Formats: sequence, C-alpha cells, structure tokens
Amino acid sequence: MKLKLLGLIATLLLFLTFIVLSIKSESTTYLYIASVCPLLVVPFLPDIRSNQYIKANGPVRLITMESKDSGDSDFLVILFEPGYIKWNGGKLFFNLADNMKDVYVKPDPLAATLTVLKFDLLTHRRKKNWIGISLAQLQQRTEQLSYTTNEVNRLIIRISDIQELQQTNINQPASVGQQVGA
Repeated sequence: MKLKLLGLIATLLLFLTFIVLSIKSESTTYLYIASVCPLLVVPFLPDIRSNQYIKANGPVRLITMESKDSGDSDFLVILFEPGYIKWNGGKLFFNLADNMKDVYVKPDPLAATLTVLKFDLLTHRRKKNWIGISLAQLQQRTEQLSYTTNEVNRLIIRISDIQELQQTNINQPASVGQQVGA
C-alpha cells in the first residue's frame, strides 16, 4: 500500500515538474515528456473494482434467521440472484444495518448455498458496520463442489463469527510504529 502511494506521489511530482519546466523554458520536449507521465501513473492507481458493495434492496436481501429454541439470531443469510456477485473481485462488503428480521424465506430445492467461515470475514477499514467476505477463498472452496459460483444464490454466515470479528477489531491494540492519540 505504501509503495503504491509513494509511486503515485512520485509520478505526479514528475508530471508537475515537466509541466513547469515546459512553461518556464517554453520547450515542447518537456511538454512531450509531461504528456507521457500520466501513463506512468496508471500502475500506481488503486484498483477500485476489486471490492464489491451490496445494499439490501431489490436483488439482494440480508436476513437474520432465528432458531426455534431461543429468540437469539443464529445465522445471517445473504440472498441474491445467481450471477449477481462478481466472483473475480477481491471482497464483497455488506452493511449489517441492512439486515431484516422476521422475513419468511420459501424453501428452494435448487438453492446453491455457500457457508462463509470465520476466516473469510473482515471488517471495512473506514466504514462502520460494514463486513467483508473474501470472495477468492469462497471461490477456492467451490472447486470441490458439484456446482459453480455462478449458480450460488445464498451465503450463510454465523452471527457469532461476525460478533467475534467486531470484538477483535475493537479490542485490537495499535500495531508497532503507530501512535494512539487521546
């Protein structure tokens, strides 16, 4: 991450330097060099499409399933149309505030479901209550199944795994080299 940021800053400074030089010396050579600099910036740009954000409306629903024995929630189910998720992306993020309770989900004998395990989950760095799922790990596990990721229409996550992930991030101390401000 730091290497990309340093590369981006360096190429932008190089671009600005050649623009200033071309204006001061009225040289077309410096202007031509400056025109090539934006091509050097491209490898250092962040990959915006690597992450996917879903909102619970229309084709996607987040439903909290409750157990029959107690009123506690056991599972969070993400329902979507097959082919809706771009599986070649890096991570799939969803907002916990979008989940619905007391929703009836009709049984579907043709439903292809994937279980999201604890180590597949992560929290978003900047957005509170956004949980991410590593799509590469899910895709790797489907290689052993009789159906493909394009047929999957449900993801099931244990609520306790999400709560544990959130607790871990709250209690996590600052890493070495970082200061904690009060």
